[in-house]
Amino acid sequence: MSSFALELKNVSKHFGKTQIIRDVNLEVAKGERHALIGPNGAGKSTLFNLISGRFPVSSGEIMLHDRLISNKAPHEIHRMGLARSFQITNIFPNLSVFENVRCAVLGTNAARYSLWGRVGRRASLSAQVGEILAKIRLTHRADEPAALLPYAEQRALEIGLAISSDADVILLDEPTAGMSLQETRAVVTLIREVTEGRTLLMVEHDMGVVFDLADRISVLVYGEVIASGDPESVRADAKVQEAYLGTHEEALT
Repeated sequence: MSSFALELKNVSKHFGKTQIIRDVNLEVAKGERHALIGPNGAGKSTLFNLISGRFPVSSGEIMLHDRLISNKAPHEIHRMGLARSFQITNIFPNLSVFENVRCAVLGTNAARYSLWGRVGRRASLSAQVGEILAKIRLTHRADEPAALLPYAEQRALEIGLAISSDADVILLDEPTAGMSLQETRAVVTLIREVTEGRTLLMVEHDMGVVFDLADRISVLVYGEVIASGDPESVRADAKVQEAYLGTHEEALT
């Protein structure tokens, strides 16, 4: 059995005649925190959409724990153990924080819970939701509409939705985008805690966050992975420095 939680083999994606992803090979080990970085337009979000089933691959294979997931529907991939967050906050704004998490738990445990289920099961559901709220530090916001949360807490809620399932592979798309330094530090601590024992693949532009969190880094440029390795080897890679020249050079040196 493979030691990789997630594996991409020669994955490509075309939109018409335009090739966005070019024969990408990527391996994410079980329990690893892996960052995917690259300039704007490199294809990072497209790659996330291929992995999570929002886009079909044009060619190649994507494996989750040695099982083929390329071209499966997003809900099928989710049930196989992969959950993701999005660049743009993706919550139910008119529901309370508690109700948001409860929806996520119910969606994952549809076979265990039903509208006519026993009170004991409902109590179990509430307890599960309460545990997640405690993990993301939103217990005190449980009854508030999600739309009224500050931006950083909305992002924390979305992370909570991602971990509400039994998924052991988590994809986070720019989890600290638009945050202040203090908010970023709090979310980095949260991500480190809630992904303990899970596999994390994240897209992130803040190099401080990347080098703080990631065990390994892969660099995507024009749809191709040009480097992959531990943070120090990626930082020293001449091709990476050239790709980031004028934008992220200071953060890499």
